[in-house]
Amino acid sequence: MQVPKFINRIIKEKNIIEKISLEENIDIIISDNRFGLRSKSATNIFITHQLNIMGPLLVTKLINVINRKIIKNFDHIWIPDFENGKLSGELSKNKMKCLNIGPLSRFEKYKNDDSKILYKYLAIISGPEPHRSLLEEEITSCFLQSNYQCAIINGKTKENKKLIENISIFSHLEIKDFTKLISSSELIICRSGYSSIMDLYYLQKKVMFIPTPGQTEQEYLAKYYKKKYSISFFKQGEIDLKKQNFNSIKKIPNPKKKLLKVAFEKVNL
Repeated sequence: MQVPKFINRIIKEKNIIEKISLEENIDIIISDNRFGLRSKSATNIFITHQLNIMGPLLVTKLINVINRKIIKNFDHIWIPDFENGKLSGELSKNKMKCLNIGPLSRFEKYKNDDSKILYKYLAIISGPEPHRSLLEEEITSCFLQSNYQCAIINGKTKENKKLIENISIFSHLEIKDFTKLISSSELIICRSGYSSIMDLYYLQKKVMFIPTPGQTEQEYLAKYYKKKYSISFFKQGEIDLKKQNFNSIKKIPNPKKKLLKVAFEKVNL
C-alpha cells in the first residue's frame, strides 16, 4: 500500500470514529487490526498478531518501526494467540506490553459430529484476483486427475452448487453448512493466512497449505508450520497431491480461565 493513501485512510477512519464515539458515548472501542479505529474519549483496544511484520528485507525494519509506533497509541494490545507465539510464530514476538487472548475463530465451539466422510479433499479457495482464479483452476485440474470424490468452496457468492465429474463445487456457505462440509471431508487444502490457521486449530482437521504468491506473511506461516508440524505446503503453480503430507495443528490444552475473559477484566473503565 502506498504510504500517503495508508495515512489518509487512518486519518479518515479516526475522524469518523471520533464523531461516532462522542455522539453515542462509547466507552470501549475494539479495533481488529484497523489503525484508525480509536477515540480520545474511549478506552481503545487493538487486536493483532502482526507486531513483527514480515516483508521485503529492505523495508521490513522501517515498516515495523511505523507499525509499532501507531499501535502504541492504543490503550491495550490483544494478541489472538497463546503465549510464546505458539500459532503465529515470530509474527507476534515483541517487547511491547500485550495480552494474549488465545486464537479467535467462528469454529471455536466446533465439535466433530463424526459425519460420514464424503470427500477425500476439500479445497477452500480465497485470495485476491487473479490468484484466486488461478488457484481454483489448478486445484480443479489436480482433483480431476485423482480417483477421489473432492469438493471446492470457491467463495463466489452468486453461484449455486455444481458438479464437475468427481468434484462438487460450492459457493459461499453459511457457517452451519460450512461446518458440515468440513466434517465430511478428510483433508483440507487452503491458504496459510492467520485467520485460516486459527480456524484449523479448532477444527483439528488435517491440512495442506498453498500461500498466496507475494504475501510474505502467508509464505512465512507455511514454512513455520512445515517445520513445527510437518504440514506440507506448495507454491501456487506447483501443487502435487502425490507428494503431500497432511497433518493437523496440535491442540493446546485450554487454560483454566478463559484468556479473553481475563483480558476484559484488565480493561480499566
